Amino acid sequence: MKKRWIIPVTIAVLVVAVFGLYRMQASAGEPEMTIEQARQQAEKQYSATVTEIELDRSGSEPRYEIDLENGETRYDLILNGDTGEVINLKESNIQSTLMPEVTEKGEDSADDKKQEDSSEPDPEQSADKQTTPPNKQASQAEVKITMDEAIKIATDEVGGSVTESEFDEEDGLPVYELELQTADDEADVVINAQSGEIVTITYDREDD
Repeated sequence: MKKRWIIPVTIAVLVVAVFGLYRMQASAGEPEMTIEQARQQAEKQYSATVTEIELDRSGSEPRYEIDLENGETRYDLILNGDTGEVINLKESNIQSTLMPEVTEKGEDSADDKKQEDSSEPDPEQSADKQTTPPNKQASQAEVKITMDEAIKIATDEVGGSVTESEFDEEDGLPVYELELQTADDEADVVINAQSGEIVTITYDREDD
């Protein structure tokens, strides 16, 4: 009699275990929020511009790791990829990172100041200062292509979905760098943030 009950109970345990494993895998898979929705929510909530966003599937739930800046504050944000809930938030003052340099310059000795005043300006150094490319924030304010438009350009070209996107500069040119997961491989797409032209596409094909 006992042996008759063992087989059904064993089957029931296996079914529950398989179902639980499936739920765990599904929870760490594709999030309910798209990368565009996560970016829009973060920018609206903190009145800042996303400089980098990445989807993390390594944990029990999908998460978006987002970096934002608004000229004064830098935000490091982690969002739940399914609910949009803020899991972790770190704020830092952008201007405060410049204060130590100002303090050090203010503490220069009188002799150093006299030497600086008496020294003649170097034409080469002046030229370097004039040709220095603008910082990332200044360049981002001048771009004509939004992150959403760059994502659409990339997905229309190679298909798949964007897993990571970032605004950056290459040789002084503002660009969007995007990583996409397609059905067969991964693709890295670099898009000119001023014209919308695709600069490069690199495929990372998985060997069978």
